[in-house]
Amino acid sequence: MASLYDPILTGVGLISDGKLAKSAKDRFLLEILGLLLSGNDNGHGGTPSTKIFSSLFPLPPVAGPLITNVTTLSTENAFWFKPDPFAALLSTQLNDPKNNPVWHTIFEDILLEQTALALDINGSTPLAPAIFDASFLAPDISFPPNPPDLALALNIQLPQLAAKLIDLGISLQMPTIPSPPNIKFPDINLPVPPLVLFDLCIGMIKMPFDLLLKLVLPPVIDIVLDLPGLPKKVFDLAFDIILQLLIDLGLLTIVPKLFIASLLIWLKDVVAMICVDIVGLIVGAGGGMTKSVAVLTGLV
Repeated sequence: MASLYDPILTGVGLISDGKLAKSAKDRFLLEILGLLLSGNDNGHGGTPSTKIFSSLFPLPPVAGPLITNVTTLSTENAFWFKPDPFAALLSTQLNDPKNNPVWHTIFEDILLEQTALALDINGSTPLAPAIFDASFLAPDISFPPNPPDLALALNIQLPQLAAKLIDLGISLQMPTIPSPPNIKFPDINLPVPPLVLFDLCIGMIKMPFDLLLKLVLPPVIDIVLDLPGLPKKVFDLAFDIILQLLIDLGLLTIVPKLFIASLLIWLKDVVAMICVDIVGLIVGAGGGMTKSVAVLTGLV
């Protein structure tokens, strides 16, 4: 039987048997190719599953600097780029890890799968017994959950609810936040200096764990009361970190479009994982709330 304290991402179907589900890997690749084929006009390009996420807000919210597309020799924005006429040729190349081992190693094996496995943490209920996700016991319960009713009954405003719980003798236990995975990078031959690539990957891997620390400790009940607004809040923070990282490393205008498209889809997926984890760390795993957020963000 499902439990509030089971691994969160396993509970929504992203992780299976201790590995990233094949469906998640397939979706990741298809979304990257779809973004390249369709272009990313105003941040709303890509496949239907990508557009589930970008319907909430542009992916990303800024166009980025003007760069020269080396395949078409035209000028376009780095993030809101035009359709790539050669993207279809990448399909065969990317579908077989042997044809492009560097991309698969960096984006699929390290950045996506290892980050997902590290974020597959156990659910927590620091606001219990007053607030938790009971839908794993009664699947027909609708959400958002009961905190607004609780606040109304106590005649207090929602931002003060967590403090009031303490007055009522309800202890707020701090959730356990995971550490970034310990990654060993293979030897690869790239035009980008290996040290720069290493620094970029380390910064990308570290980002979601820094955000979890910032958003979950201490538990903030307001976060789970506004599920539709949660992805935008998390994405804005995450994108600012990654954008500054690209600027600091001098990579923003020189990396190929495949890298930019992969980065955007990875960022979308990782933000979705963070959102699911935030909810699972506050109201528990295995129920309707974590699954609702996973669907809302297009993660599954």
